[in-house]
Amino acid sequence: MEIVLDELDRRILHELCTGIYSYGQLAETCNVTRNTIYRRVDRLEKAHIISKKIMAIPNFEKLELSAICIGMDVAYEHLDNVIDIIKQLTETRCLWRAYGAHHIILLMGCEKGNEGMAIAKLRKALVKFKTAKLHVSIGFGWEKMDFAPY
Repeated sequence: MEIVLDELDRRILHELCTGIYSYGQLAETCNVTRNTIYRRVDRLEKAHIISKKIMAIPNFEKLELSAICIGMDVAYEHLDNVIDIIKQLTETRCLWRAYGAHHIILLMGCEKGNEGMAIAKLRKALVKFKTAKLHVSIGFGWEKMDFAPY
């Protein structure tokens, strides 16, 4: 389903990205009726522009957890198999296909002090695939950031 976004659609997307809102709150903020918001959100969902999911980003420090961000290069013929393996690791939190310096960006979580074991587990799971050096960042902070609509 191809969809052309108008100013109201962009405003709804911007508001959804700044926090969780009810249809009533969105209607008030966008100065339209609740039914208009409902129809627009439904249309954006059907076009796969948005999806309703409940997500939480925990405060890793308070939970004594570490976040590990890994960028990796993988031979293109192995990319789908590597992604399938990474999805099965219990430490995997988020996974993106990427274009540029890395083919895969992976976010892992583990207990503080177990970062090396989590990375070793990943290396062991991928030992049969040709992967370049893993680029790893550990223990970074999380912050929800607002952005302006296009």
